[in-house]
Amino acid sequence: MTSSITLGGIRDIDLGFRVLEESKEPLLPSTRDIGVSLPGKHGQYDFGADLTERAFSYSCAFVSDGTNYDMPSAAGLQQRVRTLARHLTDSYGRPRTLELRRAFEPDKFYLVRYAGSASLERLIYNSIGMFELELVAFDPFAYSVQEHITEQVITSSPTTLQIQVDGNIRSEAVIVLTNTGLTSLTQFRITNQYLLE
Repeated sequence: MTSSITLGGIRDIDLGFRVLEESKEPLLPSTRDIGVSLPGKHGQYDFGADLTERAFSYSCAFVSDGTNYDMPSAAGLQQRVRTLARHLTDSYGRPRTLELRRAFEPDKFYLVRYAGSASLERLIYNSIGMFELELVAFDPFAYSVQEHITEQVITSSPTTLQIQVDGNIRSEAVIVLTNTGLTSLTQFRITNQYLLE
């Protein structure tokens, strides 16, 4: 059984490999706990926690083309290894940031880059390769593929505009105010309020 990912707009199968079903993904990233220890006091004062980067570990296998019924070969495997390596790095050979989309959640993406190391296990006369693809999202949150735009013509003061966000993390709004009239806009105030939890 296989899964599927897209890296930088290219599907795994088009890069010459497949993600296997037994890939690991954390429910949440690790925490960076913030606390202060005081001499003579048991425990710590807790100042909350932040989430660290989100790590993805995919068990993968290089596959033959399939469109022209290529027989697996050591040379073909090495070509697919180089194709993936070229896709994961920039022209200076440094890991580059790519959009990661998963088949079971196509409306969301993470910004990831290759991290760690990937050892290739060559099987059956060096023609088939198994490896672990380690990716890290330093921003641990998923982004929506679609942008949410709300437009409203304001003709009176005061005016309240409510915007619903479908995500589960508070997001900064981009507010663009355009004056289409001849009168100058003065003494206006924009407030951003969240419902209390």
